[in-house]
Amino acid sequence: MKKEEQKNQKGKQKAFLLLLLVLLLGITVGFATLSSTLNIIGTSTIKNSSWDIDVGDGDIECPQGEVCTINPNNPESLTPDDGTTNGAIIWMDGDTIYFKHLLSVPNEVFEFTAKYTNNGTVPAKIASVTKSQLNTTAQSFLTYDVTYADDGVIAVGDTLAAGASVTFKVTVAYKNVSTLPTAEQLALINETGAGKTGATSSFTVTYEQA
Repeated sequence: MKKEEQKNQKGKQKAFLLLLLVLLLGITVGFATLSSTLNIIGTSTIKNSSWDIDVGDGDIECPQGEVCTINPNNPESLTPDDGTTNGAIIWMDGDTIYFKHLLSVPNEVFEFTAKYTNNGTVPAKIASVTKSQLNTTAQSFLTYDVTYADDGVIAVGDTLAAGASVTFKVTVAYKNVSTLPTAEQLALINETGAGKTGATSSFTVTYEQA
């Protein structure tokens, strides 16, 4: 009698172990299937992205009738003039646009635009905007500003969608002053004279991923 009970007990244990083994195999296969599904979904949603904020030579424009030399060789060595040779000189270096110009009479204005294009696949936003300061003498006679083309204010955080463009406008204007600068002051304003190649101004608009 005891032998039969022991035999039945062993049979039950074997059946239980077999059932447990089947359950473990089922869980393992199910987990592998789930993992494969998750991996496939994860891979399928990955997209290539690129970053490219660009300003080309053709994206810098001076008003009609204004003579401008854009991105010449050795721009620092060139001197701006009234348009007979170089006119205004504009060039780029990284995120910064530099320019030289001559203003000599009240109410005269020098202006140009620069178009920035987001050729990448991710949206961008402005991280910082900086512009150089006019020299002390020039500040008494000139104003210098960088705005959007429609005269809107440029602000940190302004966005530029992928594939979109935005145009900035640079304006340097001679104030409507009643007293004209002397020849000495004019040379200081334009930084011309022996060994000098003209006052250089600049502005930088830096973008980051939005």
